[in-house]
Amino acid sequence: MTTATNAPLPAALQAFFRVADAWELSEIQQCKLLRCPSSAVLRRYRVGQGPRLTAAQQKRIQIVTGIQAALSKNGMSSETAFRWVHEPRREAPFKGETPVHYMMDGGVDALVAVAHLLSGR
Repeated sequence: MTTATNAPLPAALQAFFRVADAWELSEIQQCKLLRCPSSAVLRRYRVGQGPRLTAAQQKRIQIVTGIQAALSKNGMSSETAFRWVHEPRREAPFKGETPVHYMMDGGVDALVAVAHLLSGR
């Protein structure tokens, strides 16, 4: 009997999981950011057995990893970036929400808004 080996994890997913780990996101938070149907599918993605990423998921990953890069580029340490993502913010567009919750609940438009805020656009 042969056992199936895990496929190599696509670079996009590797990058997404690095950010998710740095931000200490729960599986539910990761699913919301990635628009993954369930925690079970997310766990399959982590081991290289998940379904093919959709174009929308790939776009989300690109934006999330860009946000992490912008945080770093703005001189934030990993600890400061973690706090920035998880602390409630008063400025637009957050209006008292944490950036991570704003991004989870607001869809791609919210992800883009955060990316633009951090890049100064």
